Amino acid sequence: MDVTTAWDLFIAGFTDSGHARRYATRFRAGPLEAVRFAAGELSGKPFEELFVRDCDPGAALAAVAAHQPLPRHYLTVLEDQPGLRETYECGGYRLDDTETLMVCDLAVLAPLTPSPGVTLLCEEEADWHNCNDPQGTRWALPENLADPRMAHYTIVRDEQLVARGRNLWLNARQSYVSRVYVAEAWRGQGLARALMARLLADDIARGARWSVLTASRMGERLYAGLGYRVLGTILIFEPNEGVVGAEGGDG
Repeated sequence: MDVTTAWDLFIAGFTDSGHARRYATRFRAGPLEAVRFAAGELSGKPFEELFVRDCDPGAALAAVAAHQPLPRHYLTVLEDQPGLRETYECGGYRLDDTETLMVCDLAVLAPLTPSPGVTLLCEEEADWHNCNDPQGTRWALPENLADPRMAHYTIVRDEQLVARGRNLWLNARQSYVSRVYVAEAWRGQGLARALMARLLADDIARGARWSVLTASRMGERLYAGLGYRVLGTILIFEPNEGVVGAEGGDG
């Protein structure tokens, strides 16, 4: 899979969940693809995300200014040239987060042995999982639980939710992984790998060929060990004027 296809799948994964289908509107701001959420997953507040790839930073900033985005908005940029970060910073934005765009070819993946400790979340258990989430977020939403294309994976130990993640089947051959997280006290025990092994085994059983995700610096090594490869670096910028960055990209 090339970077263009992976980038398109990343945007689709961000904008086509059950929650996004209810609250999100995709549009174009000049040369940029964009999405407006009437209610974000994590904050419940309106925001916009503008996606930038193969676009000169100056032209992207001009397009954003012409669009007049919501006060709470983010520029999600696939880094592709020297000096890009500095241009956005001079244009009134600060770097909120950095992620790595990664893809896994399931056709060449080594055989996986799913852990019996990984379970699929059902709607009746959602309230408990949201209240006991190790990251303190309401990550299992009714619209997503009702979406047959999305699966929520969890690991519970000693009556604690210690690891979780989601997978969205975008189509018969491609999926998008998100919200993978392990409680800090439980890290280093292979829980994320066990969760991902179950998730990818389910992908393969469904006949999927490709899995796409964005990884944090900490997660990149884990995913590389599972067979994912790096396609690019994604920079997420927010405007300087008092936007809370901790909720960036909460769609």
